[in-house]
Amino acid sequence: TFYFFIRHTPFWAVPIILISAEFSYVFWIRKKKKSLVFFISIAFMSLIFLIFYIYAGGPEKSVKKAIDLMWYYFYS
Repeated sequence: TFYFFIRHTPFWAVPIILISAEFSYVFWIRKKKKSLVFFISIAFMSLIFLIFYIYAGGPEKSVKKAIDLMWYYFYS
């Protein structure tokens, strides 16, 4: 399941970024700081995943890089 999400990152990251940006704007207008920070952090995390996807080089290479990162951090 994790590799499926890595492979299809643009299909979930872009809508989450847009939805989180809209909600963060709404909560910024209402002056609700905790909700604002929550939605900004979700948008930022999705942006990081999208940047990793683009940096890795697409669906096939991003999964391979994710596997390599997991092996490096968890099994070395």
